[in-house]
Amino acid sequence: MEKVKKFISDLVQAEQNAHIEYRKRDNMSGYNDAFDYLMSFTHDISDQDSGIGFGIGRMNKPHDEVFFEELFLMSELRPRHLYKISHYKNSKYGDLWACYVSVPNSYMNTKRINDCFIVSEINGELKIVANFGPDIDQPKWKFYGGDRELKMNKLGKLLSVERIMEPVDDSWSMEQYNKEI
Repeated sequence: MEKVKKFISDLVQAEQNAHIEYRKRDNMSGYNDAFDYLMSFTHDISDQDSGIGFGIGRMNKPHDEVFFEELFLMSELRPRHLYKISHYKNSKYGDLWACYVSVPNSYMNTKRINDCFIVSEINGELKIVANFGPDIDQPKWKFYGGDRELKMNKLGKLLSVERIMEPVDDSWSMEQYNKEI
């Protein structure tokens, strides 16, 4: 589990760096480099529609002055929280970890589960192979990107669960945190 925690910690730092670079003036190249590094944490899927994203994309043109005038309206940068890691034995990937995390830059530091990154080793490196999140319309998991063959409730044989931090601001998040999934 320690290598997966380190992977998630490095991912969170890469995501923070991309957000920091995004807010800098005349920094399109620096931001795109940070974005590319962030995306290196994901397993490349040939179907672009099912790619894993972080709510940001490559910058194609520099920010205009309006962006910098409104920059103060953007929330303070906050890293994601890691709540729980569940280790599975999966028929396709072998070892597979479900990593339950918060939203990046949570409003007022809200602590609730927003994503479940499914992580496995690909060519000797840990990578996110799928992303699930809560469905907005009903209390269940929804596929958001990656390997469409993976199903949130059928990840394989559960080997262990490590709970790291309670998501205190949402009853559905607490339910997922306490479940043996």
